[in-house]
Amino acid sequence: MPLLDVSKLKMNRGERVDFQCREKLPPLPVEGEDIKPTQEVEYRLSLTNADNAIVVDGIIKVDLLVQCNRCLDSFVYPMEAQLQETYYDCNLPQSGDKQPDWVPFSGDQIDIAPEVTQTILVNLPMRFICREDCRGLCSVCGVDLNNNQCQCPRDELDPRLAKLKDLLN
Repeated sequence: MPLLDVSKLKMNRGERVDFQCREKLPPLPVEGEDIKPTQEVEYRLSLTNADNAIVVDGIIKVDLLVQCNRCLDSFVYPMEAQLQETYYDCNLPQSGDKQPDWVPFSGDQIDIAPEVTQTILVNLPMRFICREDCRGLCSVCGVDLNNNQCQCPRDELDPRLAKLKDLLN
């Protein structure tokens, strides 16, 4: 994960520095499984000295290898997320300006790894679907309905509505 060198930036209030790089990201733990990036994470960030804090703002791009929740096939999920964090030097005396959601750092480098991981996790969808028209798996025999047609009987009636069908007959 990138360590942002802010040694020069800390000396000049109001200064802004652009930062771009590509770095490896470790697998992300999601619901007991690891989601692996297929390539390096791309960072396009701006760092701004805001008097008593360093504001990091920009875009994170990453491709993740995930599993479709319908058909269980693996596919690459491209993600672009906005990263915006404010860091304060915990070694300096703090005025009343420090906000509770600011992230502390010490020295001349900021480790943004925890905030990058959190940003990616927060921006993940609730379910991964490989494509809009994914038909999923047969609930009876488990065949992938995107590739094969099974011969299982299709009782399309919701069992909770069975009594209504009896009334109509």
